[in-house]
Amino acid sequence: MMSIKMRDSSSRLLRLVSFAIMLVTTAILGGCAGNTDDLEEWVEKIKAQPPGRIKPMPQVKEYKPHDYSSAHLKSPFAELEPELEQQLTALHEGCDESARPDPSRRKEDLERYSLDSMEMVGIINNRDKRWGLVRMTAGPASGNVFHVKVGNYLGINHGQIMQIEEQQIEISTLVPDSKGCWERRKVYMALAE
Repeated sequence: MMSIKMRDSSSRLLRLVSFAIMLVTTAILGGCAGNTDDLEEWVEKIKAQPPGRIKPMPQVKEYKPHDYSSAHLKSPFAELEPELEQQLTALHEGCDESARPDPSRRKEDLERYSLDSMEMVGIINNRDKRWGLVRMTAGPASGNVFHVKVGNYLGINHGQIMQIEEQQIEISTLVPDSKGCWERRKVYMALAE
């Protein structure tokens, strides 16, 4: 008996709520179809105004062709002048040939960002492998954490990870010097606190 009364009261409540929703919807739609006389009056006022003047076309300047001649210029495919070639060779003679970036190596994702925009946040030891955890602190990848291993490259100066320790990551970078050579520099990324 009690469950029948509960069903009757819940169905009455449901009918009452649906009736209230229907009334509110009708009132809202009725308000949208209200008086549009002011809008029609404004449109008629705009149409009654005389049309404005159209600005005249700008004067077209006459095209004068220009003959480009590069016969008197040096060809970019010609050999270097002997004096200039000797100067360039002298610059590279004192350079360490092993300290040069490999132009054919495919760049890794973290080489798009400066080392200043990264920080070490931890390590993961997995059997015989150790991974470093590096978090981005700036740029579009800010807040993302990447795992790196020895041999990976990161940073814009051809930085290669040489060693991952508990408190730091050792990175070997290649930086151009004033003589036109490449110089190896060690950089350490310390564990962030």
